[in-house]
This record gives sequence, structure tokens and C-alpha cells, in this order.
Amino acid sequence: MNTIAVGVDLSPESEAAAHWAAASARDGDRVLLIHGFAAAVALQPLSEFELDFDVTATRQAAAAHLTAVAGRLGTRLPGLRIETVVEHDFAIPLLTRLSGQVDLMVLGHHRPGLIERLTTGSISSALSARSRCPVVTVPYGNLATGGPVVAAIDADAPSDLALSTAFEYADATGNPVAIVCAIPDDAPPARIEALYARADALLDPWRRRFPDRDTTLQLVNGNPSRAVGEAVPQASLLVVTRPRAGSTFTAWAGSVARAAQHHTRCPIAIVDHGRPDRYDRRSTG
Repeated sequence: MNTIAVGVDLSPESEAAAHWAAASARDGDRVLLIHGFAAAVALQPLSEFELDFDVTATRQAAAAHLTAVAGRLGTRLPGLRIETVVEHDFAIPLLTRLSGQVDLMVLGHHRPGLIERLTTGSISSALSARSRCPVVTVPYGNLATGGPVVAAIDADAPSDLALSTAFEYADATGNPVAIVCAIPDDAPPARIEALYARADALLDPWRRRFPDRDTTLQLVNGNPSRAVGEAVPQASLLVVTRPRAGSTFTAWAGSVARAAQHHTRCPIAIVDHGRPDRYDRRSTG
């Protein structure tokens, strides 16, 4: 059984994320709807007016909202196990803490404004940079649910967790898998052939593990931040790796993962490059 957590606020984006998470769940999985409220309390010392913030009433309103979202999910998927969590805490520390207790975290992605683009200050960006589990951000709008699951990898430093996330999701949804590797525009033919051969060899164990998944490999030219997002425009999910745990803010701000999160119009799963996949954890634990 897997636990899929969803950060839920009052926005349509977050409810869209909850529906995506529910539709992605397998039999026996648990969907956990999470809401944190603390911003109004934090603003109190900054206001010249006394803010009337009733913690109990706010908690009750949040719980009622999550119950309503859970009810709508249950109507569409009556066999789904849905639970709710409402805590008096800021969203980012709450979701970060709970990310160590779940298998996947799902968030709605609000389109970034100027400040967010400059500071990477959104909840989805902040959580993706530090979560202990893979994070999926779901854009609001029409999604290509039947498209391939795309994993962007570096053939010279591949991420097993990125590949396992892509193949497991494709296996659950019945979708094909597309592996994408970026190459420089000026790469000579010999280097292109060698890179393709290395990437193709990396896929052999995954093809054996998931023989029913149609798998393709594509090399794309240009800046990875742009090329990866444009390679498969009808993707149902794009899986990319973030900088290794412990990397600097600058590394995250300039990463392919952050660029793809802001500019790609499909759900994006961001995984920690340095973490093993679940098969490795089972064999070592």
C-alpha cells in the first residue's frame, strides 16, 4: 500500500491535484488530504489593526472543506481510502515534515508571477526543493491523461528513482514510457551514437522489469531546461531530478527541474537525484 499526500488549500488548482492523485492511486492505496493554516497568525504582529483570527473556527472551516473535497473524490472513486489532516502550521514546514511519512506528495501548481519567478517562493517550488519523497505538481486545465510518461535522464549519471517513478506510474496507468536525454547542439555524430548506446543500455533492466510497457528513447538538442519540456508535448507525466540533497539554493534556482516546473503544461514529478528507488531500499532493508 502506498500513501499519496495532497496539499489542499481553497484553490481550484489544489482540488485538481487531488483529483489527479485519486485517479493515479492503485487498489489499496491511501490518499491523504493535508491543509495547514497559520499565515493569519503570523501576520498579526505586522498589522496596525487587531486581526480577528479564530483558530477553532478556521480549523473547522478547513476540515469541512477537506471533507467536501474527499466526498467529491469518493463519489468518482467509491473504493478509494481517503483521510484528511488539518494542522495549525505553515504549509511548507508541515508538508515537508509529512513528506518523510508518505510515498508521494501532490500539489496544484499556480502559474508563477514575477516575484515567484525571481525568488522560487511558491509552495510547490519550496517543497520540491526539500521534500523527502517525490513531488508531483499538477497544472490546472486540460491534461493529456493518455500520453506517454516521460523521464528526463542524464545517461552519464542516471537516477534510478526517476526511472522507477516513471515506469511504475506508466505501469499503473497503462501508458507508454519515453526516455529523454539532452545533448549539446554541437555534439559530433560519434558522441551522439555513444550517448544513445549508453542510454539504451541503461533501459535494458527496466524493459525486463516492465515488459508490457512500450518504451522509446529520444535524444533532444539544446538547453535541457527548454528541450526537456518541449520534447514530448502530450506527456501525461514528466519525471525530472532535482539537485542532490544538500545542494545550494543557487543550484535549485538554476536547475532543469525548477525550469520545467514553471514552464511545462503537464504534471511534473520531481525526485531527489541521490535517493535510491524502492526496489533498492527493499533489497538493503
